[in-house]
Formats: sequence, structure tokens, C-alpha cells
Amino acid sequence: MTRRSVREHTGLSMGIAASVVAFFVIMPALIAVAVYTFLTVYAIVKAVGSAPKQASPLTVLVGVAIIVATFATLLSGAIALLGRAMNPRKRARR
Repeated sequence: MTRRSVREHTGLSMGIAASVVAFFVIMPALIAVAVYTFLTVYAIVKAVGSAPKQASPLTVLVGVAIIVATFATLLSGAIALLGRAMNPRKRARR
């Protein structure tokens, strides 16, 4: 039984590498904007609602952790979808 090799030196693999590098370059700006938006919405909700006046550090920490985890999950999902095309499909034996 021979195993077909992965096509590593194709344009698709270079495209995946370029998209990962671009995502890591843009990720700090995305995180900053997302955290700023989260904190703004949190401040508006705290100001309108009848909650205590001080911000909860645990809520801010969990919000930032969820934002970072979401971006990491999106990156891994994109890599999985793009990398699926690099592996050839198995054909039925005749």
C-alpha cells in the first residue's frame, strides 16, 4: 500500500503560510479594537444599569480571554479549511 504524499511546494501552501503571517500581523490591531469595543459596551451597560459603580476585574479578564480565544479559534478553523485542499482525496480501490 503506497501513501500519496502531501503537495507541499504548491501555491496553496504558500497561500496558507501568507494568510497565517498576515493574520499574526493584523491580530494585535484586531485584539486592541475588540477589547476597546468590549470595554466601551461594558461601560455603557454599567452606566445605564443599576450595577455597582466599579468595573469587575474578573469580567474584563474573561472578556479579553474570550476575545483572544475567538481569534485563535478562527485562525485554526481557517487553516483547517484551507489545509483540507492540500491532502488528496482517497479513491476507492478497483
